[in-house]
Amino acid sequence: MRTTACRFLIATGVCAVLAGATVLAQSPSPSTGAAPHVAAAKKAAGQDHLVLFNALCVPPPPIRPSQQAGPAAAPQGPPPRSQWYAEPVKVFDNLYFLGQTEYTAWAVTTSDGIIVIDPLFDYSVEEEIVNGLSKLGLDPKRI
Repeated sequence: MRTTACRFLIATGVCAVLAGATVLAQSPSPSTGAAPHVAAAKKAAGQDHLVLFNALCVPPPPIRPSQQAGPAAAPQGPPPRSQWYAEPVKVFDNLYFLGQTEYTAWAVTTSDGIIVIDPLFDYSVEEEIVNGLSKLGLDPKRI
């Protein structure tokens, strides 16, 4: 069971990376694009991890010519703080949650400093990471 789960996680990671690469390609062929890797991930998922496979290994929509050229759309700006902010919390020992309501960021304290895993979005770094560490009594300068 553990081996199957590990194989599935690896295959899913490959699937996600290659699906992203497929978006960047102009017109990938089915045999050289992400399709073989998606098929391998689906096989590794079996019935035990089908929901996770369906959530992570969705093929990207085709790029329309209107999406390839022309002026870039104006950025929308960050969502309101009330939609993403979550209080930081010490999980245990030297592990801290600094994430948002939908996305996670973690801090691990070590003798050499603080390791931050997945520092979120640019609009939330100051509030979630810097201020979050300070609220927990940690020095963000030690990252």
